[in-house]
Amino acid sequence: MLREFAAVASLAMLAMTAAIGVQRQHLAALPRFESAVPVAAGSAPGPPPARTPRLPHLIHAAAAFPLAAPARPGPSGDDVAGRVRAAVPRALMGYFDLYLYVSKAAAGPWAQHMYVFRSAGDGGLQFEQSFPVSTGRELQEKYFTSTPAGLFELDPERFDRVHFSHRWHNAPMPWAMFLNYTIRSHPTGVALHSAVGHLADLGHRASGGCVRMPPERAEELFRRIQETENGRVPVFAMDGSTTDKTGRIALDADGAPMFVQGYKVLLIIEDYPGAPVVVATLSVSQG
Repeated sequence: MLREFAAVASLAMLAMTAAIGVQRQHLAALPRFESAVPVAAGSAPGPPPARTPRLPHLIHAAAAFPLAAPARPGPSGDDVAGRVRAAVPRALMGYFDLYLYVSKAAAGPWAQHMYVFRSAGDGGLQFEQSFPVSTGRELQEKYFTSTPAGLFELDPERFDRVHFSHRWHNAPMPWAMFLNYTIRSHPTGVALHSAVGHLADLGHRASGGCVRMPPERAEELFRRIQETENGRVPVFAMDGSTTDKTGRIALDADGAPMFVQGYKVLLIIEDYPGAPVVVATLSVSQG
């Protein structure tokens, strides 16, 4: 029994010795400190001076791995509202209750987003929400995949809860709201619709020309417009056999503006990246 106890004690001592050795190696690896206040020769030792670590290796590491730039702030509602007022002729502002602004720019603080505004009267706009979208790829493919820029009304006869693209291999287009836009006497297939199946592309140019939206936003707008935005709206003039995209109102034989029953919604699409945003950067001094 005594021999077994002695053996166990010996093993415990060996383990303790090894642990102390590891601890010493760890302490030796820590950065050394130097005194920040030198002590004159012959002076009585005082309390331990404050010590400042010398960590040049950390400074170099910070330089090698710079801090990531802060997230770019988005535009304020007032910024975009000002852009909407600048893009829409004053004569149109009183005819619509809902304004949808889309930036189809490839990059920039406003790019690939929709901004929703409610008319506040007297030309004022009340910002409601913004969210990422996907506009056309702007490439020559089977067709030119461009999203048109300009001012557009929505076609009340072409709101389709379940729609499939005849041009793009029956691709699904749920909650489709087509633009009331004619090119060479033919209604276009450009619509606002859900990005079902393409959620990862939101925020980037990715569609065949339509404006894809998050599914919940597409459904929300679809239902809201049909339920609450009915009314008389101006007829946009024709530029030859193509709908004018500047918001020019068609006139009847007597020179009076023409109106039809429709949706009091105006869509503004621009290839505008937004005002430049100044982002502060953090540099690490190596002096």
